[in-house]
Amino acid sequence: MVISSKDVKTIYFCPKKAKFEIRYREKNKKILLSVANYQTDAFGCTLVAEVDEIVSESPLVVKILKTGKKLSEYHMLESAFVGYVIESTGKKLDTIIIESPYYSVSVNWKPYVSKMLSMIGSFCETDEFRVMKTHLCRTCSFSSECFKEIVSSESLTFLHGVKGKTLEKLNSYGINTLKDVINMSPIVEQLLGKEKAKRLLVQAQSILENRPILIKPLSKISEGLYLDIESYTPINFDYLFGILDDGVYIPFLASDPSSESNVFKEVVNYISKTNKPVYHFHNYEINRFKKLARRYNVELSKNFFNRFIDVYKLYVDHVALPVPSYSLKSIARYFGFNWRTQLNGQLVVHSYAEYLATGDERILHEILTYNEDDVRATEFILKKLIEISL
Repeated sequence: MVISSKDVKTIYFCPKKAKFEIRYREKNKKILLSVANYQTDAFGCTLVAEVDEIVSESPLVVKILKTGKKLSEYHMLESAFVGYVIESTGKKLDTIIIESPYYSVSVNWKPYVSKMLSMIGSFCETDEFRVMKTHLCRTCSFSSECFKEIVSSESLTFLHGVKGKTLEKLNSYGINTLKDVINMSPIVEQLLGKEKAKRLLVQAQSILENRPILIKPLSKISEGLYLDIESYTPINFDYLFGILDDGVYIPFLASDPSSESNVFKEVVNYISKTNKPVYHFHNYEINRFKKLARRYNVELSKNFFNRFIDVYKLYVDHVALPVPSYSLKSIARYFGFNWRTQLNGQLVVHSYAEYLATGDERILHEILTYNEDDVRATEFILKKLIEISL
């Protein structure tokens, strides 16, 4: 098994997902090679250090690029992985720099080597990992596999609306399975309140019976526009506003941050020319519109924002689904929609960074395809919700 330093974050948060990804990569013969790679063997695995830049050969200084605002423990473990692998090849490593648009830090990676080796050793030597619900589930293409495992054990792990203290509270009263939620519904209602208990009961039934269950009928839905925004978060740049109008995909693309204002105003004008509702998934689009309106002194009325309808909220309020999460991808895939690319909300940021660095139009085309699929998926699941509500 070949483990890259880029796998460390996933191993840290969800080793089960990492195992799926590495096996899929090897099955499809995706070999990790680059001029900046170093490798060594440990625990029966091949460890590959992928660095983004060799700053200096003598002394050896390497750089790892990130997009976030602050350093986390998994960054230190990744740097320890890189440092360990490089020095295992016999080279003397002087410095590892972790850099993002928000910071550039020379890290002291050696104190983290022991913990990193313990984590990697356990990962290499173990085939079975317990299913965990993490922030990675929302974009994980393997979450359906974990969901099947959870359903068979009737665990509450993927029950929508149950996490942290709510889960602890239920467990403390002996409510540990989906059937417990149903059979002990009076206790659930006493603990969580009538409305939340009702939702959990229907959600548990949906998972156990493997079918959508309507919570309450949907109000009349009108034909509308479908909106999805792609942002390059390291510089807070909203570069693509994808709109689906009467089946036609219209991308509003800003070539650089200086053109963001004009493109945003074009989108506002396009939306303002029609009285159609604007469907989006979750609250990202409406939040970005409000921020951009403030940034560029564009006055948007309350009525303008009242036309924005969150399809995610429609699903949460109106139907229970047997899905691992209420993400756009999870819901759409459940109903049979397939994306044409392997991108997700995190990978698209890295793809756009690669496009900025190389100017490769094929990368931009893939991002446009991904964005188009997102708005078409939003339309697709809204129509499915209407069908369920009939």
